[in-house]
Amino acid sequence: MLTYTLIQVSYDFFVIFDFMRAKHTIKDIAEKAGVSIGTVDRVLHERGRVSKASEKKIMAAIEELDYKPNPIARVLKNSVVYKIGVLLPNPDLDPFWRPCEEGVQEVISEYSAFNVNVVIYYFNPYKPKSFLQQGYKASRDGIHALFFVPLFERETNNILEKFDGKDALLATFNSSPSNGIDLYVGQDLVLSGKTAAKLLHMSSSDGGKFAIVHINESYDNARHMREKEQGFTSYCNENGIKSPLTITLMTGDFRTKLVSFLEKHLDLQGIFITTSRAYEVAKVLDTMHDKRISLIGYDLMDENLKYLQKGVVDFLIHQDPKTQASLGLKYLIENLLFKKVFPKEKLLPIAIVNSENAKSYLEQPCTSAE
Repeated sequence: MLTYTLIQVSYDFFVIFDFMRAKHTIKDIAEKAGVSIGTVDRVLHERGRVSKASEKKIMAAIEELDYKPNPIARVLKNSVVYKIGVLLPNPDLDPFWRPCEEGVQEVISEYSAFNVNVVIYYFNPYKPKSFLQQGYKASRDGIHALFFVPLFERETNNILEKFDGKDALLATFNSSPSNGIDLYVGQDLVLSGKTAAKLLHMSSSDGGKFAIVHINESYDNARHMREKEQGFTSYCNENGIKSPLTITLMTGDFRTKLVSFLEKHLDLQGIFITTSRAYEVAKVLDTMHDKRISLIGYDLMDENLKYLQKGVVDFLIHQDPKTQASLGLKYLIENLLFKKVFPKEKLLPIAIVNSENAKSYLEQPCTSAE
């Protein structure tokens, strides 16, 4: 049976659109098979005993009627409220995470009609203890899924241990722990480091030195920085380039230490900044007019874009944090609600941004869950 709608396109011309096929119900199947509605329900939901003869009739009726269960209707009838914890760095303390918060809030709004309760646990991105405390709190709150940024490696392992034996989905974005999770959404960080090295190699003359700069994080406890450095270094080794210098800079003595480093290595041709704070290095270089060093960093922060347009920063690798956060959260929600399968790993493109194409990346729509 088809349902049609007649639309007048002009005074003497009509077009018929087939908008939908009539939806068959469990009652239709029961009538067709000559059994009760309860018997059909037991077969569809695999609960209770049904004779082989009745089951055969029901399956034949389902096939003949081309019955498709409505997953949304089923979810709306479900009394279970799924609770998802999002462990997120506080964007008031580091603006890089603001797009992630926006992405999460948009997904919360999108699924507001369903039985989903998303709770955001904010932590201080500069204090591992804050991350650990919020992670432990999420583990005590009886959540069905935890979606988080594993910013601190040791503390991440401690949090994952708290979820051992619990029936909860575990997913990360921005970076991935070595094991213990069901889903990762983000970039291949080793490959992004290789990409940065190739860009610097292409923009410099032979024989120059490169440096990797880590800012405001503990290298030993930051897997994401080590993976980026690994990719950069491997590219250099594979292409006969001198091994890069490495330096970690903290806020307290940032400028003094960086200037001293630059003056010590006068043949430095390129710097790779492994965090979203390329502007911190650019700010110093912009005052040293005798220095022309290629800079590559991450993310479309306002300050980074400012120095990109000035030509102090040459390239930014766009990690698309908003899409990482929203896409990963959608995967979890749709798995819990509709049993939709998600990939173990969803890798996003490594987008290379320069002053010419930056504008095209600033208004990109969010990617939807597949």
